[in-house]
Order: sequence, then C-alpha cells, then structure tokens
Amino acid sequence: SRFEMAAAMKPNRLPAEPAPDIGSDDILQGVYNWVDSVPLSRPKRNIARDFSDGVLLAEVVHHHFPSVIELHNYSAANSVSQKEYNWKTINSKVLRKLGINLHEKDMDDAVNARRGAIERILAFLQVKFEQQRNRQGPEVDSAREVNAVGRQENRPRAEPMKQKPSPSAGLQHEVDTEILVEKEQTIHELRETAMIMQEKVRKLEQLLRIKDSKIDALMKRLEQYEAR
Repeated sequence: SRFEMAAAMKPNRLPAEPAPDIGSDDILQGVYNWVDSVPLSRPKRNIARDFSDGVLLAEVVHHHFPSVIELHNYSAANSVSQKEYNWKTINSKVLRKLGINLHEKDMDDAVNARRGAIERILAFLQVKFEQQRNRQGPEVDSAREVNAVGRQENRPRAEPMKQKPSPSAGLQHEVDTEILVEKEQTIHELRETAMIMQEKVRKLEQLLRIKDSKIDALMKRLEQYEAR
C-alpha cells in the first residue's frame, strides 16, 4: 500500500504498534461510549465509513488534546489518496507527539473501511490517551475544559427576567419567589427527562452498531461457507 511505500522511504524511530483485536462486546461497547462522548461535527451512521477519511479521528484527538492538532488541516474526502493523506498526516504530525505510531496495515484497513478496523484503532487510542493523560497530569484536563468553555461562550445567553414594581413589595416578592422556584423545578425535571431520553437513544444506536457488526460477521461466514 502507499502507507508501506512511505514507511520504506523514511526511517521510523518510533516503532509502529498494531492495534490489537477487541476481545469482548463489553470492550466494544466501551469504545462506542468513548466516541459518543465527543461532540463530532457530523452524525455517525456507519462508523467504518464515517471515520475512513480521518476527519472524525482528528476531532477525537482534538477533543482530548486540543493543543496538538489543528482541525482546519483535515478536510472531508471521498478519494482514497486524500483519505490516506489525512491518516498519514494525523499519524506522523500529531499522534507521534503523543508517543503513538499507528501501523500501516491498520491505517490502510481504516481508509478502506474494512470491518472492525476503526473499532480496533479507537480502542487502541483510548488506552494510549489515558496513559498519556496519566503522564501529563491535570494540564490536559484543564485544556479540555478551556476548549469546552470556549464553545459554550459562543452560545447566546438568555436575558434575565425583570421584576415589575409593586406597591405591596413584600407580598409580591413572596409570590415571585414561589413562581421562580416552580419554574426552576419544572426546568430541572425537563432537563432530567431530556438527558434520560438522550441516553436511551445513544444506547439504542450502540446496540444497532453492535448488531450490524455481528450481522457483517455472519454474512462473511456465510459467504465463506458458500464459496466452499
């Protein structure tokens, strides 16, 4: 592949590490949960195809280590050559700063959206990122918090409610306080309901992805059986 040709042309001091196979559905579920915690720029429909151009991978890296990567360097791509360029750039310019060097075969599998490839890579990176955070300490978490706060500051803020003057200030104050408490309680309950529904939707999406993965495996076995 082009990855192997590039590796042969340039010596690599940091040894490439193949992403190991995922050992259980629990680990796979953990990978999907980890990805779902990242606010990606586009919805996930088929994780293998969605990550094949490397753009969403760049966003995952940026979420955890915003200072090591600039997202504008990575654009959505349909051609294999551009997808390979994105992956190669992320690996050589970004991940190696974190002491990570993806194997050429894994990147080639991801670019071509081969079944299970991106899940293996993400599980591998999840472990490596946790190790890197443990080495770097609280600075990384602070950078992530600053990054998140920056996104929140761009959202419009609601104007505070203004109380109307009243001749019976004491009574009006008590009524306003009761109304405010009731409204806050209602808002709190609605937010809890929304969070529960969002969590249910995420779990259903994750179950569908796991089922799709199992169906693909069964279809592959069936094809192998029929080819005999």
